[in-house]
Amino acid sequence: MAFQAQVTDELTWPGLASLTQSILSGLGAEGFRNPFGLAPSPATCLLLIDGLGQHLLQEHARHAPFLASLMRPEGVFRVGFPATTASSLAALASGLGSGAHGIVGCSFALDAGSEFSPLSWTCSPFASERQVTAPPPPEQFIVPQTAWEQAIEQGVRISTVMSARFADSPYTRAIYKGAQILGAPGYEAYPALVRQALTLDAASFCFAYFGDLDFVGHLCGPGTEQWLVQLRNADRLAESIYRQLPAGAQLLVTADHGMLALDSAAVVDFDREPGLQEDVLALAGDIRARHVYTGGLHQDRVQERWRGRLGDGYQVLSKADAIGSGLFGAVVLSQAEARIGDLIVIPTGAGGIIRSEMERDASRWQGHHGALTDADQLVPLLMA
Repeated sequence: MAFQAQVTDELTWPGLASLTQSILSGLGAEGFRNPFGLAPSPATCLLLIDGLGQHLLQEHARHAPFLASLMRPEGVFRVGFPATTASSLAALASGLGSGAHGIVGCSFALDAGSEFSPLSWTCSPFASERQVTAPPPPEQFIVPQTAWEQAIEQGVRISTVMSARFADSPYTRAIYKGAQILGAPGYEAYPALVRQALTLDAASFCFAYFGDLDFVGHLCGPGTEQWLVQLRNADRLAESIYRQLPAGAQLLVTADHGMLALDSAAVVDFDREPGLQEDVLALAGDIRARHVYTGGLHQDRVQERWRGRLGDGYQVLSKADAIGSGLFGAVVLSQAEARIGDLIVIPTGAGGIIRSEMERDASRWQGHHGALTDADQLVPLLMA
């Protein structure tokens, strides 16, 4: 596996958007960059194992012998911000950073009074007395033409293999536009569906999604016995897909983010911090990638107060600084800019901003992700 660019440099940020550009370029589609230097291929399957960070695979390699055998020193990159499933999968299908595809977190402000959660495609009011906004039409949510749509127009066949229960969800319709959706009753059906999708007389790309590692990681924690069961399942699935690939096809394996356990000493509970709540209209996003909304009022004062309380263990960026630094990608469209918090709060270590009253389940999770640390960002790129 030879890369023409260092996968941790600015050429590949955000990495998942750049990866899909490279895959489509390798399939012969025109107008796409190839920053990863992928070789041409007539058919490619990309298996994404949700939550399989590079550090986690290295640490637990003996439980994933097939995946471990494909590891290479240069086969690692940073996914993009925020390092969370909703944003990462959208980046992969669209070839765009979150500032262009518009899914800027696991939740964010859809308007001044409503919080939008894209995976469930639901809206909730920021304040109980407000009327909730209706969720937007999924097919119209990503405004620019996506990379997948552009490639499909050129004759590339694109399919997505996923659990049947997600096959017709609004989120699926929003991000996998133009692709053939192949719903599977279970993971045992994946290899045959992938082979079916790639057995074509045209350039073909099949994206397959394994979500159970992330699910168990949140509930039980990465590295636990329950998590290792799912890692072994993912390893067997990857090998099965590889063994059944049609002649000439290649398998790539990656992840949408990593995961880590929080350091309780570095965790801050917003719901029990009146000083942090002052002048804040709403809080959204991941525990490790928070959007803080002030309505433009007292923003500087709020930023100073948060920095003073959180100290060196967190970055507290203004929206302007976050966008200007390229955090959300090189292009930030107006729709996405309006959704980004007035402040972006990101732990530099293993901290997080929980909400013990308003987000009880997530605040009890054992595994988290979203930030800019290597544990959140670095994922493998494996090739068979």
